[in-house]
Amino acid sequence: MKEIHQKESLDQDTIVQALLKPETYPNHPQKITHLQTHISHIFLTGGLVYKIKKPVNFHFLDFSTLSKRRYFCHQEVELNRRLARDIYLGVVKITLDKGKPSLNGKGPVVEYAVAMREMPQERMMNRLLKSGKVEPREIKALVRRLVPFYATARTGRGVNAYGLPKGIAKNIEENFEQTRPYVGRLISSRAYRRIWAYSRSFLERNRDLFNRRIKEGRIRDCHGDLHSGNICLTKEIQVYDCIEFNPRFRYSDTACDLAFLAMDLDFHGYENLSDTLVKSYVRQSGDKHLPRLMDFYKCYRAHVRAKIHSLASVEPEISFKEKRDHIQLAKNYYQLAHRYALNDKPPRLIVFFGLMGSGKTSLARAFAKKTGWPLYSSDEIRKKLAGLNPSARRWEPFGEGIYSQKMSEKTYWKMRQEAEQLLKKGQSVILDASYSQESERLPLVHLAGRTGARLHFIECRVPLAVIRRRLNRRSQEKAAVSDGRWEIFKQQRLAFDPVSGPDRDHLITIRTTQSPETLSARLLKKIGLPPHFCSKQ
Repeated sequence: MKEIHQKESLDQDTIVQALLKPETYPNHPQKITHLQTHISHIFLTGGLVYKIKKPVNFHFLDFSTLSKRRYFCHQEVELNRRLARDIYLGVVKITLDKGKPSLNGKGPVVEYAVAMREMPQERMMNRLLKSGKVEPREIKALVRRLVPFYATARTGRGVNAYGLPKGIAKNIEENFEQTRPYVGRLISSRAYRRIWAYSRSFLERNRDLFNRRIKEGRIRDCHGDLHSGNICLTKEIQVYDCIEFNPRFRYSDTACDLAFLAMDLDFHGYENLSDTLVKSYVRQSGDKHLPRLMDFYKCYRAHVRAKIHSLASVEPEISFKEKRDHIQLAKNYYQLAHRYALNDKPPRLIVFFGLMGSGKTSLARAFAKKTGWPLYSSDEIRKKLAGLNPSARRWEPFGEGIYSQKMSEKTYWKMRQEAEQLLKKGQSVILDASYSQESERLPLVHLAGRTGARLHFIECRVPLAVIRRRLNRRSQEKAAVSDGRWEIFKQQRLAFDPVSGPDRDHLITIRTTQSPETLSARLLKKIGLPPHFCSKQ
């Protein structure tokens, strides 16, 4: 059947007016309800639903021509039959029959519509949530529907690229660019910066995890719009209205898809159901890494919803009440995104440094014992790299042998390498070394930046008389790991670069004249943790 050429196409307002009349339909429905979104007109006719796409062209969607609308109508039916086979009946032609639009009539095609069975509105999940009638058993039943869907959804070539960190970053950066005009109006600049910083930081320090998700086959052709408004809790749960217009919003990590619904449940005050959703999915799918990604993706999803309502709030054709509703919803979603961002506890990079005999190693060990965080000491790593027992004595001249500049560079590089692997996983790390040169401390600033860690340089100081007494005592201890001694102390002191530049912003100076245990409690408070903090990350 011939389509009307674009230049001769019928104005869609005329088609919409025709679809409000019973005679346009083969069954002449008694009642017609017209709904619309920013991209569709929907007509409920008592049992059957017809949806036509608006001739719009946004940067992420293009329905501007009849042929494109025909294609995306067929895409909508094909993709949605994956989780709602009995609901999507097919694509219907709207023709110009005797000068009037008609469904499946004679004459040239002027529009296409997706035909669906109408679902019972009283069983829509969003309505049931409002009345408190969604139970954990229904969430578990939904998960049983989703697990095989994700397991069999398309993956591999053409899909996996959307799980790469750079692809995820593109979506995130796009969100922030598009919501920038609303900063100060719908979201504070402080909250906006916090969400942005969290999103970038999490993505950067978890690159290995995102790449692992690709290898595990977790990037799939998903639903893309999985929220309670698109779920009908009938005997066989129906999940409909997936994104057909742009695969970029549908090809994603299954965690990202599931996070939309988890965020939606949180938004409506059902954190218990959100928790049930995630735990049930992990148990049924075996996806043990998914929980680590949920706050990140829920933050992203909340920000997307905030963006949609922000954009809708400035549309000129909406009423004052609709504008007010969109503004409030946007603010609420921004607040939720901010809440997820605040949940993030970035790892700490704690660097104990200073002159030999300053007490840095004793304090580092006490601090590690108190926090449970792993400790990397230059004395131990240096000797391990040299093939020596940690307690083996090497009375080297200052800056020679295993204490040469080359060996020190190798030692510090190894310490950074070990620390980076843990920081990227969100694990806090403690380093213990002299770090006497600014060139040795600056790479740690860069390391913290790459991994999103909070950096603290802890410079240990003590009077010279105390240092001399400690070094003399250490030289007589058989089990001591450090080879520091008074005769080379003066040379180290002369070569020690004062703290300046970027590392000064992260500096805490501490006198080690009290017990390491007392100082550890004080230091915890100094860096913003409770004195009795204990973590076994």
